[in-house]
Amino acid sequence: MAKLLAALLLMMVAIGPACAVAPTNRADTTAALDRYRVEFAKARGFGALSTADRNYVLFADAMRRVLTEHVKPYDPQVLVDKALVGLNKKKTENPRATDRALTEAALDGMLGTLDPYSSFLDAERYRYLREQTQGEFGGLGIEVTMDEASGLIRVVSPIDGSPAARAGLRSGDLIAKIDELVVKGLNLQDAVARMRGPVGSSVALTLRRPPTPDATTRVSLTRAIVKIHPVRYRLEGEVAYIRIATFNQQTTSALEAAVEDMKRQSGGRLTGAVLDLRNNPGGLLDQAVSVADRFLEAVDIVSVRGRDPDEARSYHGTSGDLLPGLPVVLLINSGSASASEIVAGALQDHGRALLFGSRSYGKGSVQTISSLSSDTGIRLTTARYFRPSGALVDCFGVSPNIEVKPANGNGEETHPDPATCDQNAPPPPPPPRVWKMDDMCPDVANGTPKPDSDRPLDCAVAAIRTKLTGTLAGR
Repeated sequence: MAKLLAALLLMMVAIGPACAVAPTNRADTTAALDRYRVEFAKARGFGALSTADRNYVLFADAMRRVLTEHVKPYDPQVLVDKALVGLNKKKTENPRATDRALTEAALDGMLGTLDPYSSFLDAERYRYLREQTQGEFGGLGIEVTMDEASGLIRVVSPIDGSPAARAGLRSGDLIAKIDELVVKGLNLQDAVARMRGPVGSSVALTLRRPPTPDATTRVSLTRAIVKIHPVRYRLEGEVAYIRIATFNQQTTSALEAAVEDMKRQSGGRLTGAVLDLRNNPGGLLDQAVSVADRFLEAVDIVSVRGRDPDEARSYHGTSGDLLPGLPVVLLINSGSASASEIVAGALQDHGRALLFGSRSYGKGSVQTISSLSSDTGIRLTTARYFRPSGALVDCFGVSPNIEVKPANGNGEETHPDPATCDQNAPPPPPPPRVWKMDDMCPDVANGTPKPDSDRPLDCAVAAIRTKLTGTLAGR
């Protein structure tokens, strides 16, 4: 995974063999694949590579999927160039590498350089990704990406309740060392592999915490089974607080149960709700749509557009609202990404919620997960998504109505590297209506916060109690 580890994903999971349709110019594809076979044979040092060889079939299937399904068109010879870089690097590092190892290195080289989110999934990564979407996996519970400027690994967000969260890792932290190994010079896949290990074993991370220029913080973490509880909740007086940590298969049902429980606890006297999507890196598309639908009526939620205009899809809500007549405030920050941005954008565009916090990450593309064989898969960026207003989220993110910085001074934001953004992307529409904290929560804005206070949440609760009424508070 050249750029991102199972993070910031909006995923459509297609379990089954890849079944790509050949691109229009079959001759160009055939010529590129013939060249790959010749170069593969040179690299391994013996014999020709048959078109019936299972390793060749694996590579050819993946390349055809890229040519027909990736959101951007590619020249097949360029894809082979990328693959050969990975293959030759592997052969240099390990002259005795097997054909399978060389093939997987070629797939890594080809897929990992398409965009920050596409990748080849070997057996371990394929299993890990499927476990994560189902809600339980082993590891540190940390979402990371490659920081191109420093060459280090940047923390996007720790998962609630994980070893990373308990150790105090923050969004924006840069990992400089894993145990005593210097991270600079490693690719993301190798760094992540170093952070994984048996449950119960320990690993030390040396962190550079911006804006401090030197790596001065060292933390020790114990690897564990990370059970993702997608929804946590509590009452703040008569205001419902709902924390959504990820969008996995249990998110919508857990949200519905949380709301019903808080209605019961409050004796039916809820005055509004705060939906907390801070540091939520995303997840499943269908869950994002259904969570947004729980607060909206029969309106547009998101549209997904890929290479083929005939395959564009729009997702709509159904009638019914979990909290009819009550105001909703949604908390976001730069760790809110992908599926989180679908929910935030839809509720803001339809005036169902005000957004408090800071601009979201800006990850507006869809990854399709498909199997290539019984134990390997491919993650491919196949589309971009657009808000009901028509705004593109990719790189631009979702802007809050009220900017609220955290009390602990951790205002460092993480956004995509501009070099990875589509330079021809349409700019977003005019920004949403904005207010100042003084308008919505003057006591919080002007008070002296305690070091451990949650200013965005405090402001949201105060606004619901004193300023906001009705379901169209965001208009």
